Amino acid sequence: MVILKEIKISLTGLELTGFHGYTEQERQQKNRFRIDLQIEGDFATALASGSLEDTVDYSIAAETVCELNAINRYKLIESFANDIADSLLTRSPRARRIAVRVTKIDPPGLAASCNATVELVKERNGD
Repeated sequence: MVILKEIKISLTGLELTGFHGYTEQERQQKNRFRIDLQIEGDFATALASGSLEDTVDYSIAAETVCELNAINRYKLIESFANDIADSLLTRSPRARRIAVRVTKIDPPGLAASCNATVELVKERNGD
């Protein structure tokens, strides 16, 4: 007998520009970011139904990230990652656990071709 253990949905390499950074100067100029998401949850029903209601619509996940990026100016990429995770858990009732990786590409003050990355994981509290 074969048992389905887990389903993970990943959205990787979402690149965007935003006005996020600790200094006022960073929040005044465009900076490049890469977002990676991994979403775990109860998606087994989707295997048989073929319905987006039974899974996570990754186009909505990407749209959520882009909306947060457009309307906010975060001092810390940790805060950006946290808002992404909270928003996705709110919008995606079947999601149980979300890992968000936010990478700031070529941030000021670091060596050329160096990136800064934060990874944050949030999980639903057994509701």
